[in-house]
Amino acid sequence: MTMHYVVIDINVIVSALLAQDHQQSIPFTILEAVFLGKITPVLSKDIVAEYISVLNREKFGFDKDRVNTILAELMSQAVMVSPIKTELKLPDPKDVCFYEAAAIYKDLGVFLVTGNMKHFPECPFAVTPAELKERLGL
Repeated sequence: MTMHYVVIDINVIVSALLAQDHQQSIPFTILEAVFLGKITPVLSKDIVAEYISVLNREKFGFDKDRVNTILAELMSQAVMVSPIKTELKLPDPKDVCFYEAAAIYKDLGVFLVTGNMKHFPECPFAVTPAELKERLGL
């Protein structure tokens, strides 16, 4: 079985959790693929911190137990990395941690899945959730 390494931008997780119809939600399909062991998330301490910060924002109103369960499952399936720092400038500086984690596995066909492609200009391994679903046959 081929290992598919994926760095999941927080906007994909938020979209998955906000989806009314999980059967039709491509971001939810990506999250489900992690839980089923079809893809391996790549995480760093900075990514985990960003996940915790965003998923616990009051404006989303996500259930704390559900958030903790999802984070625990992601972490149990993940490869934890210590990213190599880069001088790369991205439109949103908070996105650098996602790029740096993905760059470690770039020679292994890593994907950085994001709903905001404009945040990762000229990043050859950035894909939308729909592109990831199609490429991996999820």
